[in-house]
Amino acid sequence: MAKYRQARVKIQILKRGLILCEGETEEKYFKGFVTQEKFRRQFAAISVEIYKPKDHSPRGLVTEAKNKIKAAKKDDRYDFVWIVFDLDGHANVADTFEQALNSNPPIKIAFAARCFEYFVLLHFVKTTKSFNKCDDITAEVRVHLADYKKATDIFPVLEPFLETGLVNSTWSLERNKPDLDAGSRPYELSAYSNIH
Repeated sequence: MAKYRQARVKIQILKRGLILCEGETEEKYFKGFVTQEKFRRQFAAISVEIYKPKDHSPRGLVTEAKNKIKAAKKDDRYDFVWIVFDLDGHANVADTFEQALNSNPPIKIAFAARCFEYFVLLHFVKTTKSFNKCDDITAEVRVHLADYKKATDIFPVLEPFLETGLVNSTWSLERNKPDLDAGSRPYELSAYSNIH
C-alpha cells in the first residue's frame, strides 16, 4: 500500500527592513517600488521613510538609522537598514560612509554621485559622463522626460524603464570598479550609482 504525503507548503518569512531617504524624490521612488502590485507581497515588511536631518547632512541619516535600530524591539529587529542619499552639496559625506559601514549592524548605503537624478537618467541611457552639478543631470533627464521635476512621484513614470535602469546602474558600478579597487571612494567619483 502506497503512502501519499502532501507536498509541504513553503512559508517565506518576510525580512523586515528600513530604507531612510534624505530626499523626497528618493522616498517616492522606493515607496512606489515596494508598493507596486507585483512586488507588494515580497516587500511588505519594508518601511520607506524620509528623514531630513536638522543639519541637512547625510550624517543625520546614520544617526536616525542607529536610533531606529536601537528602538526596534528585540524580536522585531530590522534584518537590513539602508540609507539613500546623494552628493548634491552635502557636507560630511566621507564621515557618513565611515559611520554607516562601522555601525553594528552595518548600515548599507545606496548612493548616487552628484544627485539621485543620475540614477533616474540611467533608466534611459548608459552613461558615465562627468557632470559638474545636479542641474546638468536634470537637464539630461528632461531630454527623456520633458516634464521632470524633483520631488515628484517618479516611480510610475520610470517603471517601464526599470530593467534598463537597473542594468545601467550595475554597468555604471562595474565601470567604476577599477577606481574603487584602487582606493577611490564612491563620493570621489563623478558618475556613480549603486542604487540598483
